[in-house]
Amino acid sequence: MAEALVFRGINYDTGTNYMPGWHSRQDWSTEGMQADIAMIRDRMRCNAVTLFGSQLAHLAECAEHAADIGMAVWLQPRLIDVSPERALDYLAQVADLAQSLHDRGADVRLNVGCELSIFAPGIIPGRTYQHRATALGIIWPLLPVFNVLLNRRLRSATARARDHFIGEITYGAGSWESVDWSPFDQVGVNLYRDKSNAAAYQATLAGLHRHGKPVLITEFGCCSYPGADQRGGSGDAIIDWRDPAEPRVKGSHPRDESVQQRYLAELLDAFAEHDVTGAFVFEFSEPSYPRSLDPAHDIDVASFGVLAVDPAGSMDGRPYALVPKAAFHEIARRFEEH
Repeated sequence: MAEALVFRGINYDTGTNYMPGWHSRQDWSTEGMQADIAMIRDRMRCNAVTLFGSQLAHLAECAEHAADIGMAVWLQPRLIDVSPERALDYLAQVADLAQSLHDRGADVRLNVGCELSIFAPGIIPGRTYQHRATALGIIWPLLPVFNVLLNRRLRSATARARDHFIGEITYGAGSWESVDWSPFDQVGVNLYRDKSNAAAYQATLAGLHRHGKPVLITEFGCCSYPGADQRGGSGDAIIDWRDPAEPRVKGSHPRDESVQQRYLAELLDAFAEHDVTGAFVFEFSEPSYPRSLDPAHDIDVASFGVLAVDPAGSMDGRPYALVPKAAFHEIARRFEEH
C-alpha cells in the first residue's frame, strides 16, 4: 500500500465568483495572502496546499509564493456557471501557470476542477449551481446518465490540460460522482462524512484503492455547532441569505468548535488507517462568514474555515482578524507528528 498522508494540506480560496459580480476574496492583498500561506506552513504544519479560484492573477501570485517557500502546490481552476468552452480556456491558462512553475523546479500538480456535475452547466439540469444541487436531490435516479456526461466533460478537460502541462493531474470529485479515473494520475474525492454515509465511510475509503492509483481526499471538513458533523458538506445550510447585507443563523445553533475539531481528527485517523496519500482540509478561512457575539448573526458557526473571521479586529492589512479555532490546533498537532 502507499505511504499514508504524504501530503498534509488545506484548501485555500484565492477568490471565487460564486455569483455574478461578487467573489469570495474581496479583501485580497499580497500582504494578507503571504501571511496566510506562512501560517499554513509554519503554524499548521502543512506541507501542501490546494489553491483554487476564479482569478488567474490571484492563483499565480499565491502559487508562486507557496512554491517559493517549499510547499507542494495543487492548482484548481474554479469557474461557476460558465460555458464548457470558457471553462476549458481557463483550465488551459491554469495549466500554463502550472507548467511555468514546474519549469522553475516547483512541486506543482493540477486539479482540473471541482464537482463539475454541480458547478458546471450542461450535466445536471438547472440554470445555476444552486438549482442543480437542488435538482440532484430530486432526480438522483438519473445519476448514471449524468455520470456519462460528466466523464465526457472530464475527458475534454484532461486532454486540454495535458496539452499544456506535463505534470500530474487529478480531479476533485463529488461523492455522488462516478468518475473514470483512467486519464488521471491520482484518484481525488471530496469526501465529507455525514449521517447518510457514516456507516459506509470506512468501506468507501477502502474502495478508492481499487483503481490502483494514489488516493487524495481533495476536500473534507465540518462546521462548528452541535449537529454539524451529521450534516457534513451541507453544514453551511443553516444560514438565511435572503438579505445578503445581514445574513442570519436559522434556528438555534450555538458555537461548539469541538465538533469541528473532533470531526477532522476522526477523519484524519481514518485516512491514515486506509493509506490515503494526501488529505486537504476544507478550508483555511471564509471571509464572508464573520464571527459575532450575537448568536443570530454568528455566521462563522456555519463556516468550514479553521480560522474565524473577527470583524472587530484588523490583521495583515485587512479589516478583520483571523482567530484560530480548536480545529486549527488539532490539525497542527497531528501534522506535526508526521
